[in-house]
Amino acid sequence: MARLAGATALATGLPLALAALPVVLVGVSEDIALHVRPRYRLLAAVASAALASAFAGGTVPRIDLELIDRFLPYTWVALPITWFMVAGACNAVNLIDGANGLAAGSAVIMFGGIALMASASGDAATLALALAMIAVLAAFLCWNYPRGRIFLGDAGAYFVGFMYAELAIQLIARNEQVSPWYVILLAAYPIVDTLFAMYRRLLQGKPLMAPDAMHLHSLLFRRVAIPAERRACGARPGTPLGDECRQRANARVAPRLWAHGALCFALAVQFHDSTPALVACLVAYAAFYVMRYRSLVAFGRRPRLKLAPLEQGADAAE
Repeated sequence: MARLAGATALATGLPLALAALPVVLVGVSEDIALHVRPRYRLLAAVASAALASAFAGGTVPRIDLELIDRFLPYTWVALPITWFMVAGACNAVNLIDGANGLAAGSAVIMFGGIALMASASGDAATLALALAMIAVLAAFLCWNYPRGRIFLGDAGAYFVGFMYAELAIQLIARNEQVSPWYVILLAAYPIVDTLFAMYRRLLQGKPLMAPDAMHLHSLLFRRVAIPAERRACGARPGTPLGDECRQRANARVAPRLWAHGALCFALAVQFHDSTPALVACLVAYAAFYVMRYRSLVAFGRRPRLKLAPLEQGADAAE
C-alpha cells in the first residue's frame, strides 16, 4: 500500500514540478536581474497553471457556490477560474515573504492542514506530497529563521504558492466531504493580505501589482518589533539600530503572524465540511486583519494636541 501511494505521489508530483518551471524560472530571473515586470510574472504563473491543468489534472472541480458550480463543467469557465486562483496563490505567498521565516512558516501550517485532511480522508497521494513540502520547508526554516542565512526569493515563494494551490485542488477533487473553502481559510492570511494590498493601491491610484512597504508584516516590523528591540538594546529613540538588533527585531515578526495562520488552521479543521461556517470564519478573519492593520497605522501617528481657545488665539497672533 505504501509503495502504491508513493508511486501515485510520484506520478502526480513529477508533472506538477515540471508544470511549475515557467513561474519558477521567471522568479529566478527576478531574483537575479531584479527587473522582471509584474505582467510577465503573472503570465508565467498562468502558464504554469495551464500546464498543470493539462498534464496533472489541476482544475478546480467545485467551489460550493451554486451559481458558479453550475458552469464549472464547462472548460471555458473552469480553466480561467483555476488559473486565476493558482496565479493568486503564487503572488500571495510572494507578498508575505518579507520577514525571516514568515512565508515558509505560514506555508508549513497551510500544508499541514492539507496533510491532516488528506490523512483523515485516506488520500495517500496528496498526503505524501503535502508531507514532502512540509519536510522541505522545515529544513529551509532551520537556515532561514531567525538569522536569515538563506532566502526563498521570488522563485521559492512562487513555487510554494503554486504547490499549495495545486494540492488544494487535488484535495477538493478527491474528497467530496471537504469543503473547497477549507483550503481557502487555511490560506486566509496571505489571501487577505494580498486583497487588502490591492484595495489599498486602488485607493492610492497605484498599479495593483506595484510593490510597497505597507503590508501587515512591514507595519509590525516598524511599529512593534523595532521599538521592542530598541528597548531591549537600550538604544535611544531616533538612533539607528545595529545589524544584530535589527536581525532580532526581524525575528520578532514571523511568530506574531504564524499565530494568524494557526488560528485559521484551527477554524478550518473545526468546520472543514461546512461551507457557510468556513465563509463566516473567513469574513471574521478579514475583519480582524483590517482592525489589526488600522490599529498599527494609528499607533504610528502622533496624537495632535488640542489647544484651548485662548491658546489658539495667542498662537494665531504670533
